Amino acid sequence: MARSERGASAVEFAIVLPVLLLVLGGIVDFGRYFFVQIQVTNASREGVRAAVMYPNPAAADMTAITARAMAAAGAAPGIAVQGVSTCAASATTNASVTVTAPFNWIILGPAIRMVGGNWSRLNGPVAATGVMRCGG
Repeated sequence: MARSERGASAVEFAIVLPVLLLVLGGIVDFGRYFFVQIQVTNASREGVRAAVMYPNPAAADMTAITARAMAAAGAAPGIAVQGVSTCAASATTNASVTVTAPFNWIILGPAIRMVGGNWSRLNGPVAATGVMRCGG
């Protein structure tokens, strides 16, 4: 190696390292997002399955529907059941359950803000609504 090329690899590494860390951080952030989205979707699906089983639910039944949705959410933090629409006794309408969870981009949000972008509209709740036809 010629004397004039000493340290060139260190300079190249210093240029590439932030980009490499941003890509790895992006992979982690998107993995977290997809995990939360899958958990919220599963929770809404399980909640609507329970909602279809209870025509004209009492307060205890609504608690059971919410508990089943929360149990299906698993380890996702901050899961909340927002809206439950159940079946009437002889209706052929749809039952629905909406589940939300908070989400913030830990790595990509600050990285995008450093270069002048704005991901604040992408922060906030991840939501899913499960809909199932009532029997009839």
